[in-house]
Amino acid sequence: MISLISQRVAEGIGSAIVTGEYPEGSTLPSEAALCDRYGASRTAVREALKMLGGKHLVRARPRLGGSVMHRAAWSILDSDVLRWMRDAPPDLALLEELAVLRLAIEPEAAAAAARARNPVALAALKDAMVRMTSDPGDALAADVAFHVALLEASGNRFFAGLSGMVESALSMSIPVTNAVKRVPKADVEAHRAVFLAIAGGRAEEAHARAQALIAETLRLLREVRTAQP
Repeated sequence: MISLISQRVAEGIGSAIVTGEYPEGSTLPSEAALCDRYGASRTAVREALKMLGGKHLVRARPRLGGSVMHRAAWSILDSDVLRWMRDAPPDLALLEELAVLRLAIEPEAAAAAARARNPVALAALKDAMVRMTSDPGDALAADVAFHVALLEASGNRFFAGLSGMVESALSMSIPVTNAVKRVPKADVEAHRAVFLAIAGGRAEEAHARAQALIAETLRLLREVRTAQP
């Protein structure tokens, strides 16, 4: 099991890679330099690099140290990699791709949730929806919580397992799409429509409502990309 110190070092190096401090294809600082920077032992640094290698961020090269792998090789659905990306400038192409993935997943999850109608899951969805309306400062976290709860409400463990990806995708895309719409928070009524369809057991409607909600996100992201010089 990786130590807490190694995890801290991996956090630091991983974030530096994803945000571009250590560019793709570059050679990482020497092991000794990494030990100094992160106040860690050689063993901890090696464990951290091994962890990052598992995420395909780093390739260890004997006698030459570690090198940063190209973005195409990164484990892009890894929850840590996506979380580190939140600190980087918005990558609109990545956000668009994540929205396309969500479009393939969340409507099916909504339909499954409508068929399951699990009381505990419905309560979590309702709580997130209420939070979206009651506290503007909590709107982003509540919006994310709604979509995570939707995946979990499906009763499908594979959908629920993608909650980290959806959480990171929304944390990055919501500020962008809200800025385009010039609103401080997401469309509460659109989310309410998804919830009511799920709570009412209307699977086809739940699918259509979730599809429309995410399709609007995708449209806005494409609008921003098109407007870029």
